[in-house]
Amino acid sequence: MRIIPIESKSITPIEYSHIHDSKILFTKYRENFDFGLTVNQYYFNKDPKDKKTNFNTQYTLTNLYPLSTIAELNIPHTDTSIKSFSTTIQHGGRYLKTDFSDLDSITSTFVASTDFSNLSSQFFFTFTISSLSAITSNNTNPGEHTISISQEYNSITYYLSAPNNQDTPARWTSDGPSYFRFYLDNDIIAIHQPAGTVTAGPSANILVNNSNTLTMSAPGAWQNTVADLSNSFLDVDRKILTKDFKYIPNSYSKYNSTYNTDSVNLNTSTTVDHISNNYFVYNNNYNFFQKKLDNKIVSHADIFPLKNQATLSEYYAENNHFNSEPSYLNRMYEKIHSGTHQIGGYDKVGVSYNIGTYDIEFKPSKLTYFTTPNSLSPYTILNIADSKIDNLGAVPGDSPLMSDKVFKRREVVKNNTFSDGINPIYLCSWLSGNSDGGRKWVDRYYNPLVSDFSSALSGTSYYQVVTAAGAQTTETFDVSSSLTFEPNNDYIFYHIGEKDYEKLFEAYEPYNEASEIEYLNYKGVPVIPGKSKIDDELILNGENLGRFNANFSGDFSCNFWLDTNDYTLPFCYQIIGNYFDDGFGVFNTDLVTPNIILPTTNSKSGVASKLLFLNNDFEIYDEIILKDGLDEIGIKGIGRRDTFSDYFVLGDNNVIYAFNNNNNLIGKIENLKDTAPENCVIDDFEVGDSKIHILFNPVTAKKYFTYNTDTNFSSTTTSSPSATTLGVKGRIFDRNNTVTILSADNINGFGNEIAFDSNDVPFILKQFNPSNPGVNRNYIQKGIRTDQDERIQAGLDKQSRVQGIVIDDENQLVVLGDNNIISILDSNRKFIRARQFCNLQNLNFEQTYIDLIYDFEEGVYKKYILLLQEYSGGVRLSKLNFDLQVIYSKNLPGVDVADLRLTKTLTSYSYLKKTGASKNKIKVLLKTKPKFSSTGTFARRKTEISFDVTQLHPGYNHFFINVSLRKGYMELYVNGKLFQLAYFNAAKYALDNVLGTGCYIGAVSTPYYLTLANRLLQPKKYFVNNAKIKAFKLYNKTMSYFDMLAHYNYHLKDKGVIWSYPLGQRTYVDTIDKLMKFNYPEKLSNKYQVEIKNVGIKDPKLNNKLKERIEKEIEKITPYYDEIKNVVIT
Repeated sequence: MRIIPIESKSITPIEYSHIHDSKILFTKYRENFDFGLTVNQYYFNKDPKDKKTNFNTQYTLTNLYPLSTIAELNIPHTDTSIKSFSTTIQHGGRYLKTDFSDLDSITSTFVASTDFSNLSSQFFFTFTISSLSAITSNNTNPGEHTISISQEYNSITYYLSAPNNQDTPARWTSDGPSYFRFYLDNDIIAIHQPAGTVTAGPSANILVNNSNTLTMSAPGAWQNTVADLSNSFLDVDRKILTKDFKYIPNSYSKYNSTYNTDSVNLNTSTTVDHISNNYFVYNNNYNFFQKKLDNKIVSHADIFPLKNQATLSEYYAENNHFNSEPSYLNRMYEKIHSGTHQIGGYDKVGVSYNIGTYDIEFKPSKLTYFTTPNSLSPYTILNIADSKIDNLGAVPGDSPLMSDKVFKRREVVKNNTFSDGINPIYLCSWLSGNSDGGRKWVDRYYNPLVSDFSSALSGTSYYQVVTAAGAQTTETFDVSSSLTFEPNNDYIFYHIGEKDYEKLFEAYEPYNEASEIEYLNYKGVPVIPGKSKIDDELILNGENLGRFNANFSGDFSCNFWLDTNDYTLPFCYQIIGNYFDDGFGVFNTDLVTPNIILPTTNSKSGVASKLLFLNNDFEIYDEIILKDGLDEIGIKGIGRRDTFSDYFVLGDNNVIYAFNNNNNLIGKIENLKDTAPENCVIDDFEVGDSKIHILFNPVTAKKYFTYNTDTNFSSTTTSSPSATTLGVKGRIFDRNNTVTILSADNINGFGNEIAFDSNDVPFILKQFNPSNPGVNRNYIQKGIRTDQDERIQAGLDKQSRVQGIVIDDENQLVVLGDNNIISILDSNRKFIRARQFCNLQNLNFEQTYIDLIYDFEEGVYKKYILLLQEYSGGVRLSKLNFDLQVIYSKNLPGVDVADLRLTKTLTSYSYLKKTGASKNKIKVLLKTKPKFSSTGTFARRKTEISFDVTQLHPGYNHFFINVSLRKGYMELYVNGKLFQLAYFNAAKYALDNVLGTGCYIGAVSTPYYLTLANRLLQPKKYFVNNAKIKAFKLYNKTMSYFDMLAHYNYHLKDKGVIWSYPLGQRTYVDTIDKLMKFNYPEKLSNKYQVEIKNVGIKDPKLNNKLKERIEKEIEKITPYYDEIKNVVIT
């Protein structure tokens, strides 16, 4: 007889492998027996709840384990396992950011964490680990690991370069990588150059944070202290390299709602990591294969988690009432039910579980009567605060009337007892809440001698805990609830729902100033709106609008739902309101230039005194003659604010004339009227948000006159002796309440010689040789500097003249040269395109001017270049797109354009840009004025809230705005969430009738109850298109947080409250209808295929080369547990 001892070497263990993903490993533990046998066991087989065999399949019901205990990812953990990884670089809580504005001198600085954006590639760096066995020029040891650092910008890879000199800012170059030695410990890295590569000496440069600038510094004095030494240790994020990445996460997570109803944010403060679950493991008893090399028998197995967190009706909430167990652990699985026949068995496998709760649903807007069971185990008496009755769907409020509430029968009508007796003034127990999300069950009491039932039900309070109250003096009060659930007692639960909201709206109807909206089309024909529940729904198709009068003063609130197909694109100008000279408005895009103001010569008098007002189709819809008394006044310049504000005209008598938006003269500024002409040579005319500036010649004196239109106060400077300035004139700018004076070319430009990008960097027209008036060659200088860097010269011919520049909202430079050549460059001065246009016999002294037009055309947002070309006998206006194609052009014969040198914009674009006009927002604008003034001026105060609407998903979204003129605030709620609260002077504007001029829905209004389209002679212009609006309400009072929520919740789907109440442990069976694949991540396979179609390459060798390169590059971005199956090129 052959005797085989039972020992480790004589037993071939069974290894388990995941059937679908070889990267998932089942974890093991070592088990030692008394007789000397040692084997590796699997955690899923350790103390299992149950095991069964049927249909040649072994089923295992595991004990409670975190997923990370029984399975992990097969990932190597050495620093050489991954060739490269991408990461941020931090030091002292600041993030490294690379500045690519100057590609000739790219540097990196550490910025505050508030400036960090995970969407910006400027914050992410790729570290590539390499062996330098073939590189000897750096005097490194063969095979030594080195590292290179790279970053991509505009599809170009830039590498951190190794400088030849010490103590210089680290630079980036596209010439190729530099290799550095490094020290890497977990997520801390130190980087230095190999010795002998630095000109200044044998010591190596070390990468450090030097005053928030990434610098290659020489070791030495800066290392004298630990703090100095720490500057060379940088924080990186190597999650893909750390050993902890092998753990498969399984967390119990809660989520916070966001402004986007389709998205949620993880609430990390309540997340429980590595929760325990029962798992169901199954494998085929006969499906084995043997690894011959290591003599192992392998069985394929699959695994999936069971529903331990679900309630009986499969709701997920923390409803476990046993304190010794986690609150999220509702079910405990105990046994497998697969039949007793091991060859056959049941067709469907069942698993039994114990649960100590039972689900009851409280339907909305209904009284639900229920009786508690005879046992509430583990409780004998359950206080409502511990009941978890509000875990799933309960509605809190600031009064019992609009919150969920519970009533208890407190009389003996059957064999029941109760211990919480109450006095006659008890009303109910209700769920009190606040705007921060807090909630608490409280009991409402009231004094029937001074308050009736209805008043007590609607009185508001929050956590107003009263320990004692005089019955004769207190009408209503609340205390922490003492209501208890006891066995075999009767209760009523009332859950707030749709019907309750409708009753609330009915109660608020007397406050609704928009209860009688007049719905019309653009021709004035009545339109019948649709209905969404009880609310009106208006389809905004570019033709329809709503309007109503709202003649009241003081506080107000506005509610509406807005629907559009794509919030990532601008879809309209003004949505609702009466915002013009003052008022209230909600905008989607306020970067719109509806009209052009053009100063021209009055042909009858020969004086340049006429202002033509043109729409964007270049049709004249209005005109005025500038007069002072009976005398016509020549126009020197125009200063525009936005379309809705006053504008200012500088006359040749040095008087500034103020006009309102209806073209009525409303004031004159005559401080410079009597100044001697030689002391009042004007270089520039600037209009800011609240101030007007006149810059005197010469620019070197930097003297200017300022007038504050809010206070009527002016500066004392009203003159400056003029001087001859060859080739130079001054320009003054009021940006962000800061005055800047710059010098520009005074020969070639016609008003727009300077433009600013979004970073407030100026681009300035300057003369090459200003001291020689006969040489009119010029260039554009980026920034304020004295050297010859950062220049732009027009065209390929250095004799070209630049005559104007504007910069659009995307920082593209539009440059006018030689009267008829327009060039477009990017923000880095890189040429994009250019085109030469007909010069219309435009002579050098005749004006050519460019500006920008932003407009909506049939609901589509457009951006154009306005090209004005003056010629003998008239002027031509053209609209060009940014491909420099002529979209529309119109000749205005007989129109003689006045001098534009003191006019910075014809369309108001430059003012809109510097004051923050934007596109694709939900921007709420409020412009108020005081009823009384001690200075004689009624300065308007502008308050703004701007919400980035691109984060919203298509469809209906809810907006609610509160405006309190008494308390001085405006707040915007988006989908039930407070976005922003903006403050202004309390009570100063309390008597202002903000909405007195009439309010429009779906169109832009004017102060005279007309649409802007009527005024511009453009039917349907700026009517909202491709959108819908519903439930519009305008109340003449502010609303509470819960009133706002009522308007929001009303148009959501009604849901019931689910209460999992305790009743002792009961056993139920879950049936497994179909065994699904377990995989990580949640996808069918970890292999993927790349298909590239319509390439048109027929050469098989080239196709193979492309495949090889793609497979090599794609490894850099492929998760470790994934692999590419094939690359197909057709």
